Amino acid sequence: MKHLILASLILFFLGISCGTQKKVSTYTYQKELRDFYNNPKTTPLKGEEISQFKGITFFPIDNQFKVLANFKAIENGKILPFPTSAKKIKHYKEYGIIQFTIQNQPLELTLYQSEPLHEGYENSLFLPFTDETNGDTSYGGGRYLDLETTDIQNNQIWIDFNKAYNPYCAYSKHYNCPIPPANNYLEIEIKAGVSYLE
Repeated sequence: MKHLILASLILFFLGISCGTQKKVSTYTYQKELRDFYNNPKTTPLKGEEISQFKGITFFPIDNQFKVLANFKAIENGKILPFPTSAKKIKHYKEYGIIQFTIQNQPLELTLYQSEPLHEGYENSLFLPFTDETNGDTSYGGGRYLDLETTDIQNNQIWIDFNKAYNPYCAYSKHYNCPIPPANNYLEIEIKAGVSYLE
């Protein structure tokens, strides 16, 4: 539930909905994400975290990390427990598999929906992932992308890793963030989206 609330806060303050993310330029998306964290009225950070915050940093925008993926629905997807950073459990339902190629390497990720679905989020899709940059040039706990079922057209969906963002837990101890599952690990460096500096 908290993941949905936090995601909605980000999207509300940025003026971006999951379904229109692809209509917002990557540059604009990144600028608005920085502004969201830097604005005292919208930042999710609390207390001394604000003064210690080093800012949002991004890898250079790279179009090789914006890919058109093939989508295959998972019929009767399983409801799975996701451990969280707060050592609790959230539940997500398998929604579909996406397959794509980056740097001539075939890759695959699973899309999920929160379980249970909450009003207003019926079309929301959650794409948590890890890759070879984690713990080095990006947050060790993985990153997220938010999508919508309406982004899927003719069994294909655009995935723009330049819009990958960190969970709040990358910057704050006050949140409960789902940890990406092992099957959503990419054996490649995704040098796109939010980077992470200690």
